[in-house]
Amino acid sequence: MTWLNFMSDFKGSGGNFGKKSWTDAFNTGIWSGNQIKVALQNQGAAGYSLGEKLVAEMNKYQGAGHADNPLGKYQGAKGNLGLASYNAAKGGGWKAQDIYDEIQSGRSGMFMTDKAMNQYLADTKPSDELLGYDFPTINLPEPAPLPGTQTGQANVGAGYNALGIRTPRPAGHDLNTGGTKKAFGRDKKNKDRIAAQLSINPLT
Repeated sequence: MTWLNFMSDFKGSGGNFGKKSWTDAFNTGIWSGNQIKVALQNQGAAGYSLGEKLVAEMNKYQGAGHADNPLGKYQGAKGNLGLASYNAAKGGGWKAQDIYDEIQSGRSGMFMTDKAMNQYLADTKPSDELLGYDFPTINLPEPAPLPGTQTGQANVGAGYNALGIRTPRPAGHDLNTGGTKKAFGRDKKNKDRIAAQLSINPLT
């Protein structure tokens, strides 16, 4: 027995379709009346017989080609809109967003399968140009020169410490004098005079 679509599982004992076929399929709660009608239309087009009572029930619903079920003619074999059906609808002139909106309206009873939904998302994803992104070129600054380093003689950085900060220095700081007089710019005579002044008792 050839499987054409989900209604193939509800054929009658004679291999065709009657009102019981409709009732059994509808009572599963899986498909809407519109989905069942489209599937039965395809069965009839394939040469299977549809009973009179079944046709009367079908007339209550919107099938393929009906203005209120425009995507019905793209319904897949399992009753929904898979990737092949989605691509067929686009090939028929439907825009991706219009397909999605129509499915969301619920009129067909179909849902979009994962593959169809992923393709829809890919089709409607805006490009960087459309988003107005303007990626700037980043020009990094030149690295700062290293500060002077201590060599044991005069500071190569001309008075800068290891962090590159200029610091005050006493006179003669870069001379190896070995004593107070030259190193600190103070001679011994001045030192003796100050000591003498401090030793005078102001009360005498």
